[in-house]
Amino acid sequence: MARFRCGACGRSGECEHEGESHGCPLCGSPDVVSALATEEVPDEVLAVLNSLGSDGEERDED
Repeated sequence: MARFRCGACGRSGECEHEGESHGCPLCGSPDVVSALATEEVPDEVLAVLNSLGSDGEERDED
């Protein structure tokens, strides 16, 4: 499940995440903010985020 908040209609809630859909599930507006549960984020994305480290760590920027 993904949580969402819409700037156009002002509603918020939870919905099934559909990777292709980027609009409010209630009104269809593109002015929506969504947040996925960690379990729904693809493993490849989590690996990249984990490789970034924290602000206090040195990064290898080639």
